[in-house]
Amino acid sequence: MEISNYLKSIYKVLNESGCTQIEFYESQDAKFNAKNGFRVIKDVYKIRYMNSNYKFINFYLTFNNNNLIYRASNRQTVSFAINAENKTNQEINEIIEMYLERDSHLGFDPMEFSLQSSPVRFLDSLDPKEINIYVEILRYKNTTPQSSSISDFMFFDNFLTFETEFLPLFL
Repeated sequence: MEISNYLKSIYKVLNESGCTQIEFYESQDAKFNAKNGFRVIKDVYKIRYMNSNYKFINFYLTFNNNNLIYRASNRQTVSFAINAENKTNQEINEIIEMYLERDSHLGFDPMEFSLQSSPVRFLDSLDPKEINIYVEILRYKNTTPQSSSISDFMFFDNFLTFETEFLPLFL
């Protein structure tokens, strides 16, 4: 599905749930200060709306198109990755299935900047009086189990999981 269809689907859920003042913003690169200088998160879509509790919610949604297979818990701060460049879909699926059954990082390379690091620093740069949530939809299934609770980093293996398990918490 194309990104525009994902955004239309979110609008439909928000609208049907009685949310008001729904605003979608063009994607932009988010540039923010981190301790080693500036970092950039590419193509961040901002979705702002008022939920049924009369609270403004700001979702910052991005689609990760990196050709990497991740092992990144949304409850920890360390991330690992395997480069999936030049691998067939079958090879990628085999790697994912193999690591879903293991609790090992063997074969993965540690990431210089963890998948969790930039979103936390980005959210720290926003207005703390507003409800700001960063959601990243990964290209491939994450090889570590994820949580859909509101206190964790938000990385989803697919859009449907985000839309059906997480978004309803904020309607």
